[in-house]
Amino acid sequence: MEALGQKTKIENRVRLFRKLRGMTQQDLASRLGVARQTVNAIENGRYEASLSLAFDIARIFASRIEDIFRPIDRGVEVMEWTSIIIKIPDALDADQVVLRPHKASDLGAFKQFVTDESSTRYMAFTEEQKTSEGAAVMMDAVIASYATDTPVLSLTIADRETDMYLGALGGADAGSGAMEVFITLMPEARGRGIATASMRALHRFLFESCGAQELRADIVEENMRSIALFERLGFQRIGVVERAAEGGAFAHRDMKGLRFLLTASRFKQMKV
Repeated sequence: MEALGQKTKIENRVRLFRKLRGMTQQDLASRLGVARQTVNAIENGRYEASLSLAFDIARIFASRIEDIFRPIDRGVEVMEWTSIIIKIPDALDADQVVLRPHKASDLGAFKQFVTDESSTRYMAFTEEQKTSEGAAVMMDAVIASYATDTPVLSLTIADRETDMYLGALGGADAGSGAMEVFITLMPEARGRGIATASMRALHRFLFESCGAQELRADIVEENMRSIALFERLGFQRIGVVERAAEGGAFAHRDMKGLRFLLTASRFKQMKV
């Protein structure tokens, strides 16, 4: 261990990553080959981990070192770390389907979805996005984001046997430990229990691996199918939400509907 320098402080999120993975300080210390007191000292900022130890910690958490440690020059204002850790999983099991990153072969089905007016009538796509060209731009942007510091958490719902694209789901950081979630399904995938199983798998991932404390879903009042889904998933209706966007992708329409909420503690009590 090294004492903190006079000009630079190393901040870390070791405690957050450890708790997200259900590890005690002793668990982490044992895997690192150090004393529990060393882990405690790092988490509380009393000592700075050596470079080799920092890399070992990142390896155990299967994360980038810069997501766990960052140098801060004293006297320089920096943005606070969000409690949300956006990660792209290799695959999540959801009964008859698998949740995986999008890939180029999904584009044909995605184009079919966004150009189907009945499928997108409750969604905030622009007219440009609801074209084959717009679908390609959106899909390419998401896939490209996976390798960046700011990945978009959007995943394909794929048939377990054929790997066919059946829809998409994901979440976005909504601030204060909350994530806003979404799901879309191709017409042929509806009514088969896929949405319920897929969302439960996603919720478990967001709570246990991304640090979410609550999940939100804003749904147009007329979208009775989605309202029934989120009620079935244990979300609680907390009121009306209105979004009058002045710019950006949603500027073409007001977003009015109902907000549903699921907390991490309630999800844990549900034992799903």
